[in-house]
Amino acid sequence: MKISVIVTTSFKHFFFGKQLLFLLIMLHLAVPFIKAQTLSKKLLETNSITSFSELLKRPVNLRPELKNVHPRLFFTAADLPKMRERAKGVDRELWQAVLEDIVTLKRNAPDPKDEDLYKSGLDKRKAGSISQYEFAFQIAQTSFAYAIEKDEKYLEAAKKWTLVACEMPLWGYTYNKPNVDLPPAHLLYAVAFAYDILFDKLSKSERKIIKEKLIKQSHLMYDYFKYKSGKKYTYSQNHTWIPMAGLAIAAYVLVDETEEAKDWAQLSRAVFDRMMLTFGTDGYFYESFHYYGFAFRWTIRYFDAHLQATGENLYLPIKPKFERMKYFAMHSILPDRENVFDFADVGDGALNRNKESKRESLYGEYDILYRFANVYQDAEAQSIADFIRQETTLGTREPMWAFINHDAKLKPAPLAQIPLQVYFDDNDTVFWRSSWNKNATAFAFRAAPPEGHHAAQLAAKVSDWRENTGHAHPDANSFIIYANGKYLTGDTGYLGIKNTDDHNTILVNNRGQAKDGVYEMFKEVPNERLDKIRIAEVWGTPDYFYVRGEAASGYYEDLGLKKFDRHFLYVAPDYFIVWDELETEKPSQFSFLLNADREIKLNGNTADLINETAALRVIRVVPDAAISKVVPQTIQARGLPGSVDKGDAEQRGVQLQTVSTGKETKFEFLHVLLPILTANKTPAPKIERTTNGLKVIWANGDEDLVNLRAGERSIERRRNGELLPKMILQNKK
Repeated sequence: MKISVIVTTSFKHFFFGKQLLFLLIMLHLAVPFIKAQTLSKKLLETNSITSFSELLKRPVNLRPELKNVHPRLFFTAADLPKMRERAKGVDRELWQAVLEDIVTLKRNAPDPKDEDLYKSGLDKRKAGSISQYEFAFQIAQTSFAYAIEKDEKYLEAAKKWTLVACEMPLWGYTYNKPNVDLPPAHLLYAVAFAYDILFDKLSKSERKIIKEKLIKQSHLMYDYFKYKSGKKYTYSQNHTWIPMAGLAIAAYVLVDETEEAKDWAQLSRAVFDRMMLTFGTDGYFYESFHYYGFAFRWTIRYFDAHLQATGENLYLPIKPKFERMKYFAMHSILPDRENVFDFADVGDGALNRNKESKRESLYGEYDILYRFANVYQDAEAQSIADFIRQETTLGTREPMWAFINHDAKLKPAPLAQIPLQVYFDDNDTVFWRSSWNKNATAFAFRAAPPEGHHAAQLAAKVSDWRENTGHAHPDANSFIIYANGKYLTGDTGYLGIKNTDDHNTILVNNRGQAKDGVYEMFKEVPNERLDKIRIAEVWGTPDYFYVRGEAASGYYEDLGLKKFDRHFLYVAPDYFIVWDELETEKPSQFSFLLNADREIKLNGNTADLINETAALRVIRVVPDAAISKVVPQTIQARGLPGSVDKGDAEQRGVQLQTVSTGKETKFEFLHVLLPILTANKTPAPKIERTTNGLKVIWANGDEDLVNLRAGERSIERRRNGELLPKMILQNKK
């Protein structure tokens, strides 16, 4: 049986499923955790953070043997024969996926005068139009297909599409950051990649056209991002990573053809130095699973291009931060293998899960994990990448990178080796699941600063860093539950305006976490307050799970919220307990919020959150007197790039709201949540409040006595009249 493990900091709790194996497992699994914490602590305690102006002085030199050589970006001509062998042999399946993804042989290149080419995926575009992202991917993959297949049809298509990109009067959107943001970065990468691969097959005039376009676009990008006194960069966010990766790739292609390229390379290297400094220490990515795939792949592109060009391996110093990202990718995917735990900006919530609408596809980007598996010789990363590619619907934007990155000689670890419980201590988010099967129960709990504790503590020490938390949500002390094949309660997806009441949490006087109601709500909230949002206790086994989150400091200060502790307990496979302890300086009203994808049937103190064949039965134990109602869960969706906070109102499921009838300075909510099948007519258990917790009395006479108080937490279970050994629910420190 797989032993599930949660790793915590020294001020939190260790708990392992089999105490006999405690020491062995601890020694085996604590190593990467210790490295990550050591790195974080060292960075925070040192006063020797190099100034950005000094980082810019560091030379970035092309390896001498690569001068005037093409291809050289990610591989050389000497590497191609082995790649061709792989394409016909061990990696034939991966290679065929590349060829199947190429559309340049089936359709005309975009018209550079077509206004739809300069619109985003959220714009209304005519059928058959192509985004600049897809345009870039097709250029790169078609060029690579020629390098492997040596078929003239790929050469002609690659040249045609690349030259069309060079005819475009601008790269990007006409109405938002033309030439300097995400689409231009994609095209910089793709056109530079094509120039590198096709170099010997281009005429002098074609080389001139492409070279001049690359220089022009790179100059515009560099001029926008170049450092000057007082400038701040968003080092931990995709709108910096992607442009800097595109600029660096262009630089490494042109460095022996234009002097400017050295400046581009040095700026990119300095920015990615800061990226490595500011990146979270635990492998969790705060912008969401969507942005992990969309953005982080560009960090990989940069690391690989830089390694190939200069010989400097940036994967080594950042390994402690990267090596647990495989668990973030794996645990983010729901057991249905189609959807994800949608913390932060990803998807459209219930609209996606109910298959009512789909703004964009959800990608697994397993090529990232294939690269980690390759460079770190990590069998678990190989196994997880295989799982995402073979067992889920979550594809990749550029299949060629899965082919390039895959190491067929590395044997994947057994899936049973991947831990079923994982705790990300920097971003204070924890995942638990019963198995890797489709019928698994899975849930997650989160109580953290928007970018994690490392960022909150480091930000003041890096004067050239501006945190960008626009994709983070006011979701402290919130949770998501998936059971019986359905998403039972959780989040609402990508939001244009971030509001606390879009999440499974608490309102005080109908207000939430500071300063919600805007797109980037955290930028004016002091990190000292945000850093106090935390998971204070966490542990789990295959049969029990407990976490306590503290979130009071995340709320508006004028609310005077002194305490918001949420205790979240799971007793497998039967029920969850959610106990909220609340305390304010002055009498206040409190609201308990719970989202559902489809419908909620309310009956007194019981509510059924129904999702077709499954439901979550919610029994309110405390308070006895409260007002519960069901309302549409209406959010404000994202708008167009540059106007993300101008989206439309949109209903994404429904919400159970339970509001206290009076105003108190100390208040409790206590709920029992039971995952059930809607066809199951077994009577609900009787729940009785006790002095220290509650008693669950099942229809067959079995009983659970749950003690929730600190220092005394335990469960005593009586089955068939026999009292089972008491389970102690906490380890004292």
